[in-house]
Amino acid sequence: MNTLSVTLVSALTSGAISMGLMWLTSRQQWRDGKRTQRETHNLSYLNPLRWHTAEAHHRLSLYATSVDQHGSYRPAQVLNEPQELDSKDAAWFAGMGVALVSSIWMTSCLFAQMNRTRRDIPFLRLPGKDDTRLAALILKVHVAFAACDVYYATQSSIGNDVAVEPEGRLRSYREFCELLSQPDRRVWADSLVWFHLAIANGERRPSLQRALDALQELSVFLDDSLVGGASLRARWDAEL
Repeated sequence: MNTLSVTLVSALTSGAISMGLMWLTSRQQWRDGKRTQRETHNLSYLNPLRWHTAEAHHRLSLYATSVDQHGSYRPAQVLNEPQELDSKDAAWFAGMGVALVSSIWMTSCLFAQMNRTRRDIPFLRLPGKDDTRLAALILKVHVAFAACDVYYATQSSIGNDVAVEPEGRLRSYREFCELLSQPDRRVWADSLVWFHLAIANGERRPSLQRALDALQELSVFLDDSLVGGASLRARWDAEL
C-alpha cells in the first residue's frame, strides 16, 4: 500500500471515529437532558407534596401531643361550630383564630397537592412501580381523613377551592380566611373544621392517629424518592 493509500485510510478511519464519538456524545447529552427534564418535572410535583405532607403532619402532631399531655389542644378551642366563622373579622383570623384556621388551611393545601399529583401521576416518571406505590399512599391518606368524616369528594372539593387557576398556586392563609368568611364557600370545608374542633377537644384520637400514620408513610416514601433527609424530623427540628 502506497503512502497515499495509507494516508487516505487513516483519514477515513479518523473521520469515522470522530463521527462516532460525536454521535455518542450527542446521544449521551440527549439522555442527560431527558433525565434532567424528567427529574425537574418530578420535583415540581413531589417537592410541594412532600413539603405540605410534613406541614400537615407537624400541625396535627401538635394536637395529638397536647391531647396526650393535657387532654385537649387549647389554642384551637376557639369555636363551637363552623358557622361561627361567618361573623369573624380579619383581626380574629390573624389573632385568636390563627392556631385553628391555619391548621385547617395546611390540611386543605395538602388536599390540593394530592389532587394535583394524583391527577398527573401518569405523566410522572418514577422508578419501577413507585408510581403505583405513590398513588396507593395518597389514597391511604384520603381514606384516613374519610374515616374522620372528611369524605373523599369533600377533600377533593376543598383542594380545588384552595388551588388558584390558571396561576397554578395555592391560596395564601389570608386568602383562605377570606374564603371561609363566605358562608356558601365555607360550607364545603365544614367537615374539616368539625374534625379540627373535635381533635382540639381531645375527641377522635384514634382517627387522628390513623391520619398521622398515613401522612408519615407518605412522607417517608417522598423522602426516599427525592433522596432527601427526613422531612418530618427536619420540621420538628425547625421549631427548636
